Amino acid sequence: MKKNITRIITLILIIQVLLSSAYLIINSNGIPIEAEVGFGTAPVIDGVIDVTTNEWNSAEKVNISLFQDLDNQSDGLLIDLRVLQAEPSPNIYSLNFLIRFDLDDHSSSEYDGEFIGILISDWDDSLNFTDAKIVQFSNISENTLEYLDYYIDDTVYYEDIISDGEGTANLENNEIIYEFSMPVENVEGGIEDVELDHDLTFDFKIVFGNATDYDYPNGILISNIVSIKLEFPPRGSEIDIGEILMLISTIIVFSTIGALYVFYIYRITQLKKEIERIRS
Repeated sequence: MKKNITRIITLILIIQVLLSSAYLIINSNGIPIEAEVGFGTAPVIDGVIDVTTNEWNSAEKVNISLFQDLDNQSDGLLIDLRVLQAEPSPNIYSLNFLIRFDLDDHSSSEYDGEFIGILISDWDDSLNFTDAKIVQFSNISENTLEYLDYYIDDTVYYEDIISDGEGTANLENNEIIYEFSMPVENVEGGIEDVELDHDLTFDFKIVFGNATDYDYPNGILISNIVSIKLEFPPRGSEIDIGEILMLISTIIVFSTIGALYVFYIYRITQLKKEIERIRS
C-alpha cells in the first residue's frame, strides 16, 4: 500500500514539473529579443527623466546591448532601454522609447555627429526596415540636435515630407538620454511610415553611430533588434489563460497529494487499531 501511494505521488509530481516546464518554454521563446509592452502615462519627450512624476517607472525594461556584428555579438555597448505605450494624448496612442547609456568619448568633438535611430519594419515583413526615426547631433558639446524622419527604400534613406513622431536627447557629463515617441493607430500615417497597430508584432532596430554629414546607413556603427508586440489598451482586468491553467493544475496536484496523505494516515491509524484489537 505504501509503495503504491509513493508511486502515485511521484507520478503526480513528475506531471506537474512537465506542465510547468512546457509553460515556461512557451513563454520564453523569442529571437530577436522580445517584449510585450504595457500601458502608462505618456512621458514628456525632453531628454530628462522626471523622477518627481515617475514618468518612466511603468515602462518595460529590456536588457540589450548594441553590437557591430549581430552574428558575432561581442564587446557590445550596454544600454538602458525602456519602452512604454501611452493612452491617447491628445487623441492618438503612442509608443515611447528611452535609451540611456554612458560613453567616455562624448566629450570629444569626434562624436559631434552622434545619433541614435530606431528603424521599424512592418508587422508582415519582419527585419525589412523601411521607416527610421533619428535623433542626430550636429554639435554634441552644445547639445545641438534635430529629430529626423525617413523612409527607407533599398537601403536609401529619404526624408519624409511630413515628419511623424518626435525625439530629442540630453547629455549630462558622460551620460546621455535619448527619448522617442511615435503614434500608434495613426490613420493619417501615409505611405512613408510604418503604421503601428495594436495586437501586432513589429521589429525595431536600435542603431547608434556618428554621421556629421547625415550619411545613413554608412554612419551606423552598432545595433541590435527588439521585437515588440503592441498590446490592446487595457479594458478592465486581463485574463491570462496560461496562468489560470497552471493555477488549476497546481491546485489539483496538491489537493490530490493532500488527499492521498490523509488517506495514508487514516489507513495507518486503522491498521494500528486492528493490531491492538488482535493483541487484546
